[in-house]
Amino acid sequence: MKGRYFVMSLPRKRSSFAVFLIIAMLLNMAGVLYVAPEPAHAAGTTYYVDSAGGNDTNPGTSSSAPWATLAKVNGTTFQPGDKILFKSGGVWTGQLWPKGSGASGNPIVIDSYGTGAKPIMNEAGTSYPANTSGAVMLYNQEYWEINNLEVTNFSSSIVSSRAGILVYNNQPGLKNHIYVRNCYVHDVNSDVNGNKNSGGIIFFGTHIDKDGKATVGLQAGFNDVLVENNHVANVTKEGIRTKSDAGNGYPKISTNVVFRSNFVEEVWGDGMVLAEVLSGALAEYNTIKNHSKTSSGNYAGLWTHYTTGAVVQFNEVYGGSGGNNDGEAFDSDNNCIGDVFQYNYSHNNSGGLVLVMPSASNLKFRYNISENDGYRSGQEIFFYHSTSPGNEIYNNTIYVGPNVKTQVFDNDSNMVKFYNNIIKADGTITKFAEKAWSTSAVFQNNSFYPATIDDINGPASHPGLITADPQLVNPGAGETNINMNDPNRLNGYKLQPTSPLINSGIPVANNGGRDFWGTALYNGNPDIGAFEHASGGPVQPSVSYEPTADSYVRDRAYAGMNYGTEATMMVKADASGFARKAYVKFNYGTFGGSSAASAKVKVYVPAVNTDASRTVKLYGTADKSWSETGITWNNAPAGTTLLGSAVMSNTVGTWYEFDVTSYVNSQMSDKLVSFLLVNEGAASSKGDVSFNTKEAASNKPQLVLTQ
Repeated sequence: MKGRYFVMSLPRKRSSFAVFLIIAMLLNMAGVLYVAPEPAHAAGTTYYVDSAGGNDTNPGTSSSAPWATLAKVNGTTFQPGDKILFKSGGVWTGQLWPKGSGASGNPIVIDSYGTGAKPIMNEAGTSYPANTSGAVMLYNQEYWEINNLEVTNFSSSIVSSRAGILVYNNQPGLKNHIYVRNCYVHDVNSDVNGNKNSGGIIFFGTHIDKDGKATVGLQAGFNDVLVENNHVANVTKEGIRTKSDAGNGYPKISTNVVFRSNFVEEVWGDGMVLAEVLSGALAEYNTIKNHSKTSSGNYAGLWTHYTTGAVVQFNEVYGGSGGNNDGEAFDSDNNCIGDVFQYNYSHNNSGGLVLVMPSASNLKFRYNISENDGYRSGQEIFFYHSTSPGNEIYNNTIYVGPNVKTQVFDNDSNMVKFYNNIIKADGTITKFAEKAWSTSAVFQNNSFYPATIDDINGPASHPGLITADPQLVNPGAGETNINMNDPNRLNGYKLQPTSPLINSGIPVANNGGRDFWGTALYNGNPDIGAFEHASGGPVQPSVSYEPTADSYVRDRAYAGMNYGTEATMMVKADASGFARKAYVKFNYGTFGGSSAASAKVKVYVPAVNTDASRTVKLYGTADKSWSETGITWNNAPAGTTLLGSAVMSNTVGTWYEFDVTSYVNSQMSDKLVSFLLVNEGAASSKGDVSFNTKEAASNKPQLVLTQ
């Protein structure tokens, strides 16, 4: 009966009880057992499930009277605030697909209870007619948290794509707040030649439903995704990834996607992919081991695809052995704009260090360490084909050890800025680049040792080049599975005090403020490589969040109107009917700390009137329930806590910031803050100022947190 539906014509105006009896009798005559749906229950209920000691006739609301089966769980529609707790040490066979959705601030939570091993969900190979299926699955659902499960999805019969944990959206727009934490997902097999929507933990937004019906052009994605502290092993194809596919392209639609502190190993395809993320993409503190184990397709360790402003930092990626044309540790792929790869460690990736595709633009690749990447025959350290003049590769330390033979660049483009980098080779550099560089390529103040590195197709001009021994402390130690918070990690790649590279680099603007080990930049002139020689205290990285909602409101005749979809929001003190104030809301639920050392709200001014100055105040609002498309002057919340003010000139193109550290730390319980921007000064028809909103193409409001 699964997947089939029967429609019966019934007489009109019958009572609901009579209809029920007719359906029951007809189903009984057909030999079908009628099972009534689960009754509605109060929100915030905790349910217990015990595979060995439970019974589905139990109420399930206490550990002494738990349910037993996945069928019972899957047949229940859960409510916001509910918890589904599986007994530690229990084992279930089959698919876990509970129904229902939570609500903002009130998710549905899957977790364990008791002591012992994680509850195990053993699925013997899920299969849907035309798309991916998951051992643990959410389908067109939101506001869920999945914690502390062990999941498999293996069958000797490989007939379709499958995943361990699959979050599947086939509805237009975004599904919100899906967290997957502390799970062990392993032994998931899938068609080796199948789609890249299979593997370990997959977030899949698609125009095709689970039964194969397609709606070309449908754009589906996710907002507020956190995948943290998971172990993914022995899966096909992907380790952890997002993916959106509209059938006629890849919509850059998802927002606020964070992959943090995961261990991914023995992956037949890509290790980790942030794909189709419009803003707020972050991958940090992950370890990816032995990715790209097959060459049936192009795979890499950790990469971005159709992203804007993604940050990839503090990751270790190693052991990629296949990947066909690729196999690199990192990749800034198609239509990636302004991505930052920093403070990462890669080693022994056969395909190389990084791939940069032709349409990738404004990339910053900085303060990374590479050891023995690009060792496979015909491969290189940098596969660089971008035509963007805004890409920058600087202050990286690259070591080629004995018995490794490679080249530095496969270059199909001359648009590169390459400075303050170390390339030290104790192995063999066959040639510097595949093709000769033109004068449009910028090479400056790098360290190449030995000097023969750039003999074949080296830069046409290279001011500041140093060819003396860089005097690294002890490169090539082969460290693995390092702790990125250890101040003594990879000390062999620091510079000795007598190194000629100290104070020999060129300054770089907007450089991230720290070196690989956390030393502040700069101490004197910049050093060459990932190490800055002098130190105060370590500098912690910051994380930026874009608004989840913003708008302005206007009084009098416009008091019932909403302006939430506009690209700017105005603040103005003026006569009645002309006054305006602005609201902005941030969700920093993916922030890893329990407190922030610094928190700042930043807003950008694209337009301002002719008054020489105006003072804009920032308030926190206790009411955070307003929505972007519903807020008006009539229902807008009042400002309750004055957090700061800024005197703003009549100069456009200016950023202003407000220190909100104490306020942000006071809201750590839900990590949601709402702010009011208002001018409470004298009325003036020429005193208005406009700020970009999240709908603007660039320079959107930011909440910047430093841990």
